[in-house]
Amino acid sequence: MAHKKFGPNDIFINRVKMHPEWDFFIYNSEVYINNSQNILGTRMVTSGPLIGKIVPVPGMGTFKNVPAGYLNLYEYNINRWPVNSSNTIYPYVESNLNYKTRFRKDLNNLVNTRKSASATWDAAVSSGKISSTYKMSASITRQALEADFSTKTNMNHTSSVIRNTCLNYQTINSSFSDTIVSGGVTSPLDDIFTGKAINMINIPSIFYGSSIKKGTVNLNYYVTGTLVATAKDENQNGQLYCTFGTSSVSGSVVGHVLYNEGIMFFPKAYSSVTTALASVPIKHEGTGSSAVSSSWQFFGAGAADGITHDVTHASASYSINFEGTTYKNSMTMFCHANKGELNYSNNPTFKSIEQSASIVGFTTSSFSYSDRETDIKNIASSSFYKGEDEFRKVTYISKVGIYDENDNLLMTVDLARPYKKEEDDDLTFKIKYDLL
Repeated sequence: MAHKKFGPNDIFINRVKMHPEWDFFIYNSEVYINNSQNILGTRMVTSGPLIGKIVPVPGMGTFKNVPAGYLNLYEYNINRWPVNSSNTIYPYVESNLNYKTRFRKDLNNLVNTRKSASATWDAAVSSGKISSTYKMSASITRQALEADFSTKTNMNHTSSVIRNTCLNYQTINSSFSDTIVSGGVTSPLDDIFTGKAINMINIPSIFYGSSIKKGTVNLNYYVTGTLVATAKDENQNGQLYCTFGTSSVSGSVVGHVLYNEGIMFFPKAYSSVTTALASVPIKHEGTGSSAVSSSWQFFGAGAADGITHDVTHASASYSINFEGTTYKNSMTMFCHANKGELNYSNNPTFKSIEQSASIVGFTTSSFSYSDRETDIKNIASSSFYKGEDEFRKVTYISKVGIYDENDNLLMTVDLARPYKKEEDDDLTFKIKYDLL
């Protein structure tokens, strides 16, 4: 059957902009994503008094086989224990010594250098398989950056990178803009990053997509279950204003958000960051630290920050809410079945089998070959019971195939039900395909 070409108005690509909302709640060194419980993985006991019982596995993490508060990127190996090569799926490539030798020879021939290939392999390849794991996860993390003393021998490189990134936001964030003073130009960024500690929250791009939507960041600080402070980027310029809190902090800039990089940071250079929000003494920086009042420099403590927190830290909790920005491209194709088209089928049921001659018969002579003539089965509906209407070509379209310019089948579309097609009918099938 001849293929039909798409017309100039039959294919178009549209782009959908979406803003998924995420909520992270941090309590007692554990992260909860979108208010979901961190359910432990389970297994069936095979021996002992609890044989046959389903019990949780503390060392396994959540049932998604990732640590608590983490998102399983592919959601493979759900609730599989023990985690080993015999019980989980994993990607691998089988090694082949002859193939590698042949590839090297062919490559040498291409560059006109005919040399014998060296059959050397490392230990991983010589074992016959190169493998990896599917245990890929992501979650928000907190970093308590130490002071950057701006010397080559004692420098916090993370702070230096953030400082350079902030230069891209000078057009919208006045806190990053250069100012002219007597004697030259000075940058407020030097006051933020030079010789001062920074509290930083990292958000992986798997959560926000292309960027965090401006004006959607909402941070809440709780002490003993009571809301003590709130910060928002209500001006949509990256500045985090404290909209609720003590009178000395409320209305002040306590931090910044880098929308495209998924970074929120609170400079200790700001007095509003170190000002106490509540008088409850908490050991925010570990079991050996001193108990101090809560402030924005400790926001997010316990979010995979590598610190073993004291029991007093359970008095503080934090929430991070924002919307991401993601794009989804889709292709829409219109496939037309016009009048007088697609009214023939190669399906054997399309022909009548009530003839005396076989439908697979043929005639031949010394100079000719011909198939026997067969009639097309008349399936045109009639108004009368068991009646037969005058002959009309009728087909049923159940599948649409999409081909490239070289007649290679790219995809097939199965319709929800076969659609009746007569010669006087015009049908158009709308096909949507999501692009990566």
